[in-house]
Amino acid sequence: MEFRPPGLLYAGLFFILLCIFPLSGINAAPQLKTIDTPTAATLAKGGYSIGIWGYDNGGIFTRALMGIHDSIFLGVSFDTQNLIGSGAPVFNIPGVIGRIKITDGFDDFPLLIAVGYDAFYGNDSASSLRQSWTSLRMIYGPYVVFTKPLFLLKHEQSFNLGLRTPIQPVARPEDTSLFLSLNFPIGQFIPMFEIERIFFSVARFNEILFNIGFRYELYDDFAIELNLLMTFNQPASRVLTFEYVGAF
Repeated sequence: MEFRPPGLLYAGLFFILLCIFPLSGINAAPQLKTIDTPTAATLAKGGYSIGIWGYDNGGIFTRALMGIHDSIFLGVSFDTQNLIGSGAPVFNIPGVIGRIKITDGFDDFPLLIAVGYDAFYGNDSASSLRQSWTSLRMIYGPYVVFTKPLFLLKHEQSFNLGLRTPIQPVARPEDTSLFLSLNFPIGQFIPMFEIERIFFSVARFNEILFNIGFRYELYDDFAIELNLLMTFNQPASRVLTFEYVGAF
């Protein structure tokens, strides 16, 4: 497995952030995703989230969400490759995003369950979609996800397990896959880990993504993330994310 390290720049940036902003209370804003996989959390009614993802070769992915009910949000997303740099921009298919939380579980056994429709990362393996555009980065499809709060070392974590399948730009039920993730908040600093693209085929084991992320909530409504998406025999994909969460 060949992983390309993020370099001293990422480590230095986080060191500076940790020095400037001390680790204090945990942000009350819901964590709607881990790295590239959803959680079962939703926005409160009237809440909104605006996110910008910058990825390799100048690609920009943007997402805007609005809570229309405490258990429902809707939104839109746009993905453009080579938006920054000398290459010609490639505009991928915009997508509609939504999530409905079905339950919060019980007081003695909290378990959030949600269904939704979202965008997820395709990487170069998106060529398996057998389309002419091998540059595709984002694919869209429905999912179901279970989120179980955990309480370890005096912090609350979230373990997520889900299933999703791509239907845009073309339906491919054989690409249905599992994902699991864990976030571990330490004050405003949130390390994250996830495994996605777990296909129902041993022959596709080398397509699994092992992702790690580091989220830092600078303020109650603003967070920055540094993420690495890694698979076998491929360079790691680096993603820098900025997210703002507010309410009307």
